[in-house]
Amino acid sequence: MLSFDITDRHVRIIRGTENHGKIRVSDASTIDVADGLIVNGHIKDIPKMATIINDELKNKRMADKEAVISVSSNLIIFKELHIPKAKGNQLLTMVQNQMQHTMGIAEDYSISYTIAGEVEEEGVQALKVLATACPFEVVDCFRKVFSMLGISLRSVVVSCNSISRIILNDPKSRAKMPMLLVQIDPNFVSLNLYENNQLTFSRFASIDPEDYDDSEDYIYEAVNENIFRMFQFQRSRNGDNPIQNVVFYGDTTEYIRLTNALEQMDIKTSLLGVPNNIGGYENFEFQAYANAIGAMFRINKDIERINLIEVEASSGRVSAGATFALSVLGAAVVSCAVVGAVWLFGNIQVNDFNKQTADIQTYLDSPEVAAQIMAVDTAESKLAKITAIKDVVHTAHTNFESLPVFTTETIENIDANFEGTDAYWSSLGYGDGHFELECLCESVDSPSAVVANFFEQDIFDNITYTGFGEEDVDDSAMSVETMYGFSLTFDMRETELEEDAAAEPAADAS
Repeated sequence: MLSFDITDRHVRIIRGTENHGKIRVSDASTIDVADGLIVNGHIKDIPKMATIINDELKNKRMADKEAVISVSSNLIIFKELHIPKAKGNQLLTMVQNQMQHTMGIAEDYSISYTIAGEVEEEGVQALKVLATACPFEVVDCFRKVFSMLGISLRSVVVSCNSISRIILNDPKSRAKMPMLLVQIDPNFVSLNLYENNQLTFSRFASIDPEDYDDSEDYIYEAVNENIFRMFQFQRSRNGDNPIQNVVFYGDTTEYIRLTNALEQMDIKTSLLGVPNNIGGYENFEFQAYANAIGAMFRINKDIERINLIEVEASSGRVSAGATFALSVLGAAVVSCAVVGAVWLFGNIQVNDFNKQTADIQTYLDSPEVAAQIMAVDTAESKLAKITAIKDVVHTAHTNFESLPVFTTETIENIDANFEGTDAYWSSLGYGDGHFELECLCESVDSPSAVVANFFEQDIFDNITYTGFGEEDVDDSAMSVETMYGFSLTFDMRETELEEDAAAEPAADAS
């Protein structure tokens, strides 16, 4: 079986086998992806991507008919939910409904989950669930690539879930919890928090030198900044159980500097080790292929539904690519049957061909056939009218719908207003078109600069910030001892909501 770890700049491939919880790797290869071919997990040129992968598999003689994928994207949303106890598809449906309601996301996301334990709310036991929402288009573009390759795609999982199988199957890693696992890449930082033998939080952040004044040390600065945020986050949610260990993998060239900084805070660091149940890694760098290896482990359906292909099937969703493939296959079968019948008929009845042709033409010109053709035309005309009525009803329903829905583009618009400042938001609240952000910054001028950016962007309404004040920073790895906190509130613009709603039926009709 083949396993792929796909990011915007690299495709890492391994070939191996899984047997009773043990992985044996036989081959490994890496493809460097050109800038712009994959953006936030979206493949922009599917035939080109299929050709590149096909060429690499042929050159490395890694032919196989089944594959699994680990995917990374900053468009993937992570959320901890508390769900009443349920099992199977009932639990999956409850997770999907609550994710859509609490995060305000539409149905164009594939939602999966892992069970991270139990909690008690008002005397009732509930499941603590870590849910992930991945844009459906990301999953669908990978499905189309592997359909072109003729490779059966068994599963697509988010990278935090694939690497978790290695961590949770390794006794040495479990002994280090609460533990922060950090994957470092020149283009992103991925952080996973583990407590009580469970993944409890995940964060993926794209990084770019421009965000750090084109500094040569931008990777170190970005990793240090994101680790500090996770420390702050853990202290706020569970101050009695702080992070004690940080484990790195991926591009670890800054490991020594990061270790020196963290040791001053009494934080232990280490590199991701190889568990005893993984073999065959001696001829390649294990850390570079850890996500791909983790994706090969079998899914424990008792506590996780992380295969995005499977959760789409459970939701009754069929991709455009799958629908097209079925249509082509059906047309091909029908065409072959017709051609075969004509060939057989011609060979058997060749001496009587002219007579048969005349009889057929007479039949086609008959009043009965003409009446049937007229009936078909009438049915098509009625269908067109029904379709037009459906579009009108759909438009009326969309315009009547008053609950605002924001998408990943909204998040990107919000993040754009923090660029160029040292401010960032640490938490986001949303409901009925109203946003509340809790923010931190180093400079007293940053709040007004952020608000000015919001006004200049001219997308949101009722923009205000309150609660400005100092917050002490207990972190010697940071360059400041005091930060400033403030709350930022704003609303989605009603006119834009109406325009988006009015445009939706046209997109459906196409």
